Amino acid sequence: MMATSALSVIPGGLAAIAMVYCIVPAKRLGWVSGLAVTFLLFWLAALPLHVWTGAGPLAVWFFVTVAILSVFGIWYSGPYIRREAEAHHWSPGRIRGYYVLFTLFIASLASLAIWTNFIFLWMAMEAATLTSVVLTAHPAERGAVEAAWKYIVMTELGGLVALLGTVLALTAVGSPVFGWGSGPAPRMLSGAHQHWALTGAYLALVGYGTKAGLAPFHTWLPDAHSEAPAPVSALLSGLKLAGAMLIVYRLFHVLQPSVPAAYLDDALIVLGLLSLVIAAGFLTFQHDLKRLWAYSSIEHIGLISLGMGFGGIALVGAFLHMWTHAASKTLLFHNAGTVRILYHSSHADRGARGILHRTPWTGALLALGSAAIVGLPPFAPFWSEWLILAGGLHQAGDRSFVIIAAALVVLVFIAIARRVPGWLFTPGPVGVPSVQVIQEPVALILPSAVLGVFVLAGGIGLPLAAHPLWHHLVSQLGVAHR
Repeated sequence: MMATSALSVIPGGLAAIAMVYCIVPAKRLGWVSGLAVTFLLFWLAALPLHVWTGAGPLAVWFFVTVAILSVFGIWYSGPYIRREAEAHHWSPGRIRGYYVLFTLFIASLASLAIWTNFIFLWMAMEAATLTSVVLTAHPAERGAVEAAWKYIVMTELGGLVALLGTVLALTAVGSPVFGWGSGPAPRMLSGAHQHWALTGAYLALVGYGTKAGLAPFHTWLPDAHSEAPAPVSALLSGLKLAGAMLIVYRLFHVLQPSVPAAYLDDALIVLGLLSLVIAAGFLTFQHDLKRLWAYSSIEHIGLISLGMGFGGIALVGAFLHMWTHAASKTLLFHNAGTVRILYHSSHADRGARGILHRTPWTGALLALGSAAIVGLPPFAPFWSEWLILAGGLHQAGDRSFVIIAAALVVLVFIAIARRVPGWLFTPGPVGVPSVQVIQEPVALILPSAVLGVFVLAGGIGLPLAAHPLWHHLVSQLGVAHR
């Protein structure tokens, strides 16, 4: 099967599976989830067998990330939604609606990975936004509905700006807006056309930066992440935000031969540093576990933006960070969902304390995920963050920015290191014996435990398994300029 066939078959197949949820009996929803997992695993297995090929290594890389973490999201949704529905008295229709929307959300994320047409990519991003907005409001609680309204107002304004900027930039450089290619424009432009191309590029960066949660367009993100169901928060943080940055990279790749690359790179660096500043400033004041990881997502999207702006080896680090951040953050949001189920809250001041003693598996996974997300070796985010910062040091003009970024990363580490022990070790609330142990359901723990093995093994095995490629990238890209 050719790549162009997969462009429609993969999203179309997932959309069809979403419709199957509408017609099967409620007690058979688990079977449909198994079908969705099998479908994703089939297309993953088909890649090395050359049944289909993506539109380049970057598309394949992001599709693999989407597929693997979506499988974990579907797996975890089963026990999580069952318990959420029991606790909040969801109707069968609301449960069915969750699975329909969640599968459509995954279909839109897969489209972001494999499509190359910029209008179609914009449509896929809009689909991801709308489905995740409804999923954010799905619990139907006041906080969730308010978060969803803020989410849709901010990001839909960003979507309109992104569309305007994309069309303006592509028409200015003479690139076909509706063509399926995303190759660079062939020529340097005159002053007037270059002005419009840059204006369009900056508008697109603002629009998609809003979708990605880059500061200062991030204000919707902490509320949406903290109110959405845990599997939705995981894919929203790990995949949808990175997908928006992937569109920005593809658009800038088209524009770079026609406009000065430094103008585009500097914009990415400025927004990346500002995102790190916001994350470092707000993380230390968070008492809710999901809001903590929401602000952490702003930091990591900022790091991806920095890597794209620095270029060279840092660009490799940015693409690697899409996986390392997504895997670690999926683990942490799933873990936060488990904490909420077991403690009836993810807020440290409302009973979610002493987790390591009262629920050892949940606490151990929280400790493991926290160590990974702050970039401690040997976890995988350490390697991608190191590549981003090391790549920036190879660019003489970026070294001052790297020093600032490194200082902010240290501040983020300190903030998370101060907050997480409050959940892990602080005794429970007054009146609740600190020795009281809570039963941990295997169905909730197992998906996160398997993902935790992925996170740990990926960090240890990455330099060993990829040593020849690693050496080649450092020697070739490490000395490259933008």
